[in-house]
Amino acid sequence: MTQYITACIDGQHYSKAVVDLAGWTAQRLETPLKLLHVLDKDRYQADSQLSGTIGLGSREALLKELSELDEKRSKLEIQHSKALLNDLESLVTDTGVPSVVKQQLHGHLVETLLELEPEIRVLVLGKSGELHQKNTKAIGSQLESVVRAFSTHTLIANGDFSEPTEYLLAFDGSDTSQKLVQKAIDTPLLKGMTCHLVMVEDADNKRDAFESAAETLSNAGIHVTQVCLTGSVSSAILQYQQEKSIGMIVMGAYGHSKLRQFFVGSNTTRLLLDATVPVLLIR
Repeated sequence: MTQYITACIDGQHYSKAVVDLAGWTAQRLETPLKLLHVLDKDRYQADSQLSGTIGLGSREALLKELSELDEKRSKLEIQHSKALLNDLESLVTDTGVPSVVKQQLHGHLVETLLELEPEIRVLVLGKSGELHQKNTKAIGSQLESVVRAFSTHTLIANGDFSEPTEYLLAFDGSDTSQKLVQKAIDTPLLKGMTCHLVMVEDADNKRDAFESAAETLSNAGIHVTQVCLTGSVSSAILQYQQEKSIGMIVMGAYGHSKLRQFFVGSNTTRLLLDATVPVLLIR
């Protein structure tokens, strides 16, 4: 089965950033790129739900009109989707990505992505969709569901893309984060980039694990900068990333310790709300 870097687009605020990030990923991993647009069927059914408020005398005529309206809107949405995919294909082809395919599907976003998961090497999506296109501080309602459900690497676009040369690797000293270090070493996407190994200290007994992780990275030929911070996890990480102009944040998705709780509660929201660089969730 062919695997793809799959860019999930919806034609709104983050589509260009998603495609730019996905194109860069496809070139680094020498993997075909797929542009995917999922037309959510729930959107087309919204007006039909008004049928319950229509009086008996006019119900038949109005239901027919609603049906015709839904059909017309559906056709327009499909045409718009095709035009969007064509435009973004031209955009990414101009950057030198050698192999691009397009796909348009109907269904729920999470369910559709899970069906496609065996063919997805890396999933790339924006932090919010069309419902929040005028609010760059918002997070898409389905983003957390996708992140929780997926078992492959996920890249989240947060703004205009610039090619990163360094990444911040969030480390908490747990067994899981030590595995994360090895996965970061093994991921070709990060090859040749400087690693800022960052721990927001919550216990002195994590120091040995922190030093061991840095040594593991260094032994793998990676240039490493070690930093141990204090304070709020999300604020400390984002402040350091911004001060050093680091182009990407890398971390695991789930866990129970202070750091890994990012993607369980408010820390997740805070990080994604304020991050302005891509976030790579390694699985």
